[in-house]
Amino acid sequence: MNDAIDLLRKEPGMMKLFRLFKEKYRSLGHIGGTVSLAGFTRTELEAIAGLAGTSPDLLREKNKISLRAFEKALAPTVFGKYTLVELLEAVLREKIFSKAEEGEIEKKKEEQFLARLAETMPGGNWWWRRIAGKTADTRFIWHAYKQDPDTLSAQLTTVLKASTMLPEEGKYERIPFFSQRVTGNPHFFDQNRFEGRLFVHCLFTSQLLKGLIEEMPKTTEELNELYANAGLMRDDLWSFVTCRAFLAETENGLHPVWREAAAAGTVMNVPVKELLQLTNIWPRVGKKVWIIENSGVASAVLDEVPDAPVICTHGQFRTAAWIMLQRLAENGCTFYYSGDLDPEGVAMAERLSNRFPGQTVFWRMDPDAYLRVLSEEDISARLSKLDAVQSPKLLLVANEMRLKKKAGYQEGLADLLVEDLKKRWAGGKEI
Repeated sequence: MNDAIDLLRKEPGMMKLFRLFKEKYRSLGHIGGTVSLAGFTRTELEAIAGLAGTSPDLLREKNKISLRAFEKALAPTVFGKYTLVELLEAVLREKIFSKAEEGEIEKKKEEQFLARLAETMPGGNWWWRRIAGKTADTRFIWHAYKQDPDTLSAQLTTVLKASTMLPEEGKYERIPFFSQRVTGNPHFFDQNRFEGRLFVHCLFTSQLLKGLIEEMPKTTEELNELYANAGLMRDDLWSFVTCRAFLAETENGLHPVWREAAAAGTVMNVPVKELLQLTNIWPRVGKKVWIIENSGVASAVLDEVPDAPVICTHGQFRTAAWIMLQRLAENGCTFYYSGDLDPEGVAMAERLSNRFPGQTVFWRMDPDAYLRVLSEEDISARLSKLDAVQSPKLLLVANEMRLKKKAGYQEGLADLLVEDLKKRWAGGKEI
């Protein structure tokens, strides 16, 4: 029988036909269908015809051959004991699986890979589940799996371990120093390394589950924010917060710049680098802090109420704002937050309230304010961002947004914000 198999291997036409049969079987998952004979020579067709129990002329006329008919023709030959798949495997010297079977085999291997991760590192199940979901952000991980599963497993282990060694809350560490501390290599988590990309994905997944982020960072600013949320600094000058009428301390006592700025009513843009040197921050007067999202509106308020302790976040909360707010919260301050009346603005208000429960008041973020500043901008595609809102007060305006499907912007409330503050401030004192 081996001699007969060897003879088939020496026939170029048979080898060409068998490879076509193999691909047809892999595609269909069973013996069926036909393959084209368009590219076969007369000599090749003669070899095929002898085994197929037909004539080369008939094969040329049909220009195709049925897999079932060929398998049936094997019965009276020396290959009669073989099914067509078995004959293909013998001649081609390989185990042949349908694409569906290969998919199942690969799926089981992937499940076993993830199961081993879960068994050896159960603390990372939140990450393993994300990877198992094969979302778009995990494609680079599965590509690495196909290249070398064992190497990937080791890399995942190292990155997960690193994620458990982040600076404690309220503390910050530069990434090269963190990398040196946890791996012995200051460049281990550089962005041009695969481990660096894995680390970003790990941080992204963690922050996604905490509601701190919605998608993988695409810009340098978003990447910096991702790191900063984890207590890691890439650049401590990029993020700043704008404020006026606050005092601050370092380990050496009252900070002279903050003291003089508060006395003079000077507005300051304070970067993370400076904020990290401070041990304490508090309003010059009182315990109320007025937070305004929009810089134009904040500037108008600052012009009209020069003594009020006001913070401008310039849109989304960035690291500098969180650092300052944390220091203020530790001093028992109450935050009055005013933002845009759109899904993003409501989500930001909810995030602030969740971060500082019992210390956040929503300032002009109610249905009346929303209806007052309705624009023509359609927000239908963004309404899903309201699904996570749980605060009863914010749900009132969120439900109104779902009905109106329009955005409302803070600029239309500037006069009211100024009026609110003037009622509470007079001669540099809180009323």
